[in-house]
Amino acid sequence: MPTRPAAGSGMRRLRRRAEWILLAGADLVCVGLLAVGALVVAVLVLGQTPRGQTARMVGPLLVGAAAAVLAAAPARRALRAAVHRALRRPGLPADDALRTFGEQASRGVPLATALADLGDGLRRQLALRRVEIWTGAQGRLTAAVGVHPPAPTTLTLLPAELDALARTRVAGPGWLGLWTPRLLAEPAAGERPLDEPRRWASHDREVRIVPARAGGVVLGLVVVDRPSGAAPFSEAEDRLFAELGTRLGTVLHNHELDAGLRDALDELRQANDELRVSRARLVAAADAERRRIERDLHDGAQQYLVSLAVGIRLVRDLVAEDTDAAVELLGALGEQITETIGEVRDLAHGIYPPLLRSAGLAEALRAAGQRSPVGVTVRAAGIGRYSPEIEAAVYFCCLEALQNAAKHAAAGTDRAVQVVVTLAERPDALQFGVADDGVGLDPDLAREGHGITNMRDRIGAIGGSLHWEPRDLATPDADADADGGAGAGAGAGARAAGGGGGGGGVVVRGLVPLPSVPR
Repeated sequence: MPTRPAAGSGMRRLRRRAEWILLAGADLVCVGLLAVGALVVAVLVLGQTPRGQTARMVGPLLVGAAAAVLAAAPARRALRAAVHRALRRPGLPADDALRTFGEQASRGVPLATALADLGDGLRRQLALRRVEIWTGAQGRLTAAVGVHPPAPTTLTLLPAELDALARTRVAGPGWLGLWTPRLLAEPAAGERPLDEPRRWASHDREVRIVPARAGGVVLGLVVVDRPSGAAPFSEAEDRLFAELGTRLGTVLHNHELDAGLRDALDELRQANDELRVSRARLVAAADAERRRIERDLHDGAQQYLVSLAVGIRLVRDLVAEDTDAAVELLGALGEQITETIGEVRDLAHGIYPPLLRSAGLAEALRAAGQRSPVGVTVRAAGIGRYSPEIEAAVYFCCLEALQNAAKHAAAGTDRAVQVVVTLAERPDALQFGVADDGVGLDPDLAREGHGITNMRDRIGAIGGSLHWEPRDLATPDADADADGGAGAGAGAGARAAGGGGGGGGVVVRGLVPLPSVPR
């Protein structure tokens, strides 16, 4: 096996030495021709052969020498180019096509344009009958150059063929027949469907298949051939094809990276826009909530307190004159105090329920369900305590869903609506669901409604996700357990509560990641 590489290396050294000798000879011939040309110019200027009148020949000889010097460089370049053309194939300006392709790729020329120019350049410079360029990944390639319908424009390679092509740089008929014989099989008439790999029969022509590889992965193929009777591919041309495969693989890999980067930037830009809009909505919601609290304090607790202040002044005036009336007024003031406490408690529940802080999600939701106008069942098996941010987000999201159910689920019907709230803990997330058995909700109205948007913003602010769907189309969550999964349990609970009939209903599901173990 080592003999062949050594012989090839010796031939290359011999060829380079012969080229150097021929170029040196061309330089000597050029100098000699220029000297003869200078003498001829001198003779032509003098009109006779110089005979002893040396002084008269000095000027013309200087003129001829100057002309020879001026003509030396162009003549030398022309002779060297002629030697190069004699030593190399007439149609092979070596790396011109590859150099142009590399320049286009570095300048950001569209890949389709660069590949088309590469195919045209190879076809002209190497006298090829066909040039096909295929690009893709994981063995699913698409024709980029040289293939046009109705010919198949997709190519599917088997894993074994991909592995074999990834281990070679240039594949000729012999190698292809040994490792990928299917690519060389001659198909019968009408045998090749669109999803079959294209096959290149080579019994009447020279074929080369060049894998475009990057990191050991085949990202494309270049297929070239010459018609029957043409000269076979030379060793220099095979080296050119190998370099082509390396450069094309690098360009295709960079193109994939650029496309992935562009997609990631687009997604990041979209997420940034959504975050900006969501933050604006959260600020607006917080401002609206502050205004609501101010209004509730002014219209509720403040009025009770003003009434109490007036009553106390009346008691002070009546104590000395009418004790019985003062006692009766004190009893009325006690009832007002009780109402004021209830008003303040209700207001506190809207801000941050004390029960949520002291007892956790399950108990706070059960208490909210008791105050709801719809029947609420809370299923929370095995959940613990979490950070205040997570508990508040899940609580108010479920509370918003209960309010939506109370407003929309029973619209147009006399039947009592039942709602099931489920909470379940995963190893890395808290899952919750709210399902009702009401009349359902129009998807367009749900998308436009502020309730769903507020829930998404609230859950998204802590890194969670939320979606809703009609109960009839709800699918059980594969990861939820049978006892209390927030996906399967919510839908099943609503179906059980509704008796299996009477409307569609809605299932709201949410998932919140847990950054740390429950407290």
